[in-house]
Amino acid sequence: MKKSAVSQLMAGIAVAASLLAGFSRGAAAPMLKVSDIKIARHEGELSVALDINPRSVNPGRDKEVVFTPIIRSLESADSLVLPSIRVAGRNRYYSHLRNDDLAEGEKVCYAGAREPIEYRRDVHFEPWMNRARVDMREEVANCCDAPEPSGQTPLALLDFEQKPIRPAHRYVALLSDSTIERSAEGRAFIDFIVNRTEIRPWYRGNTAELAKIIASIDKVKNDPDATITRVTIKGFASPEGSYSNNVRLAMGRTAALKEYVREHYNFDPEIMSTDYEPEDWGGLRAWVEKCTLPHRAEILGVIDSPMEPDPKDAELKRRFPEEYKLMLDSVYPALRHSDYTVKYRIRTYVDIEELKRVYASAPDRLRPVDFQRVAATFPEGSEQYKEVFMTAVKVHPRDESANLNAANIAMERDDLNAAARYLANAGDSPESVYARGVLAARTGDTPRARALLRAAADRDLDLAAEELANLEAVISAPTVEYLIEPEPAH
Repeated sequence: MKKSAVSQLMAGIAVAASLLAGFSRGAAAPMLKVSDIKIARHEGELSVALDINPRSVNPGRDKEVVFTPIIRSLESADSLVLPSIRVAGRNRYYSHLRNDDLAEGEKVCYAGAREPIEYRRDVHFEPWMNRARVDMREEVANCCDAPEPSGQTPLALLDFEQKPIRPAHRYVALLSDSTIERSAEGRAFIDFIVNRTEIRPWYRGNTAELAKIIASIDKVKNDPDATITRVTIKGFASPEGSYSNNVRLAMGRTAALKEYVREHYNFDPEIMSTDYEPEDWGGLRAWVEKCTLPHRAEILGVIDSPMEPDPKDAELKRRFPEEYKLMLDSVYPALRHSDYTVKYRIRTYVDIEELKRVYASAPDRLRPVDFQRVAATFPEGSEQYKEVFMTAVKVHPRDESANLNAANIAMERDDLNAAARYLANAGDSPESVYARGVLAARTGDTPRARALLRAAADRDLDLAAEELANLEAVISAPTVEYLIEPEPAH
């Protein structure tokens, strides 16, 4: 064989030997042995605790094995390298002691020692650690050369992500069948001749003002589904003039308006009632509070004072003459008004088709039980079914069952803030307590969810007991899967 061929053969053998050696090192069994391992998350920190057994580590007198825990995200490139543990041969061990050359947090121990190395490290918990892997990197090092990789031992898989908790929702039937009572309200400004109480329909703007009252009553009276149950009129006068005369005027003018209305409709006197307020100080105060008068605060102080009405009006006139004249001309006339209320009852609808027509055109005329009947015409849980219940809670915002159903729908739509508002008006039935437990579970308040579901279960709500068991299963699911089997300590 020629010399050049021999040289090439020897070089190839050397390369193969080098590759084989590298393969052997990479395939060598990890040297890490642990007698205990615990990784946990608590109070914003991740705790890594290991008891490493150095007895089986034998790097040689002048070398050491560097064990380095590394936390790596399973879903991103984030990672964190923790301080190392060095298991050193005799010379390397004493070299570290003499030179005090360990990095902060690192530990060193004598290879072959019988006592385990206790490694404890707490690090700030980062969101990317919710799903991560903890590995132990192994490297062999000496005093002079760069560390050589020796292997890597998987320690644990972390999964701290809160599993979605979406307990089932429980709708309740709307049962309230109380008669629907409604009212129409308005305000009229009837002009009277000075110091007189009789109504003159053609005087100044009275024609239009009286027409407003008649139109409000006609709208109800001509409604075939409505029955007028009461008409109330309350008259107000301004603070101008003496209080005693204003009492006379307010009483007389209110009585005159009552008679005017009664004669137009021949109402039973029993359904008509009147009230009066001789001087509308409340209306004056509301205007002053919103105005920009120079002495606004002082005027409010007089209005709120305990003075009698006549001295109070005189005090305003004396202390604030310009502002008083402004109020007398532009505010006092509006304080002479008559407020009226027409209360009426809506008849009960029996036919389901009629109920559906009323729901489409005037849902405010339906009782809660009527909404239940309309909802039953749609598939349970459908969008139409839910919209009926959402309309029901708008019409009956104080009905506990309507609020409970609306809260369940809001949770299904992931509107948890709205669900909380509805549940505040949903009463204390077992179903309402259960729904609050569902909301607590959805918002991550596990202790409150557990307590509320248990309370509902204790009141014989079977669904609460089932969902409590499901919640406990999620809570107790392991968050750390260990990938290394601890060896018994010797």
